[in-house]
Amino acid sequence: MKLSTHYYILSLSSETSRLYEGFRDDLIDIQNTAFPFHSEPNDVAAGTGAPSGKRPSSPGADLTEKQLRDFLDQTDLHFSQYFAQDPLSLVLVGQRHFINPFTALTRHHDVIIGMIQGDFRQTSAEDLGKIVWPVVKYAISGATSNALRSLAEADVHKNVVSGIDDVWVAADANPGSTLYVEDDYHMNTSEPGKHKSHVFLDSMALRELFNDVVDIIIEKILRGGGAVVFMDNDSLISRERIAMVVRA
Repeated sequence: MKLSTHYYILSLSSETSRLYEGFRDDLIDIQNTAFPFHSEPNDVAAGTGAPSGKRPSSPGADLTEKQLRDFLDQTDLHFSQYFAQDPLSLVLVGQRHFINPFTALTRHHDVIIGMIQGDFRQTSAEDLGKIVWPVVKYAISGATSNALRSLAEADVHKNVVSGIDDVWVAADANPGSTLYVEDDYHMNTSEPGKHKSHVFLDSMALRELFNDVVDIIIEKILRGGGAVVFMDNDSLISRERIAMVVRA
């Protein structure tokens, strides 16, 4: 499973399982026939769940251990419908006594990149995105304490490009390289500039998914097997907020 700034968040509880689609820290609350998925003790025990949009007859009712496991298993099956169509990495949020049994039974254990314990039932999608994104960002970046030193060393060997336009071209030619980008750096695809070139137009599939040139570059690097390091804001001002060390 290749990492991406596009991912899923599954919020677990004994009452309702919610699925979100994340783009960086922006979340979409998926609402259709599969999610939100509500529990109802009698139905869960029989291996089914309450229809989407129907609140359980007694919200918060205690489930037996078997009922909870059945409900979480049904949640996993519902998630499978989305994963089969668009296999993305997954972050789990919820209290420990829901996350632990889910991770024990899920068919998608290998795509889980993070877990956040807590009660997020009343947390808005906007706030949840701010909570989850650092976990995804860390999974993508890993440890970055020596990032500036690595850039300085690469400067000596003249294999660093800086600025959105030069990085765009270099990313297309060197997808397995290492990208350094400030955390809050964005550029809408409709903005004028050299990035509206024929090279950019070749990435129509990414353009349909992302409206941010920076996110498209990140995806190109990750899909090419490269690495992305998210930096503190203003740490790359001298490099126009984005730089790439080209793989030798």
